[in-house]
Amino acid sequence: MKNITVKYGVDSITKQVADDFTFGDLQDSDSFKAALGFGDRTKALVDGIEQDRATVIPANATVRLETAANTKA
Repeated sequence: MKNITVKYGVDSITKQVADDFTFGDLQDSDSFKAALGFGDRTKALVDGIEQDRATVIPANATVRLETAANTKA
């Protein structure tokens, strides 16, 4: 288990997650969505750099979620 801090807007939450927890898991997590109030279209940033959904989140990381821009298919 590891701790991560997630920020969305002015809110943040620190929570313990599994060692193999990815950025995609975070973006799909109902508990994080409920706590911070974000929707399905987000991007995850660490130090201002967008992270791939398949990447495992490092221990003690601070992740900022932002609403992703709409894209045309």
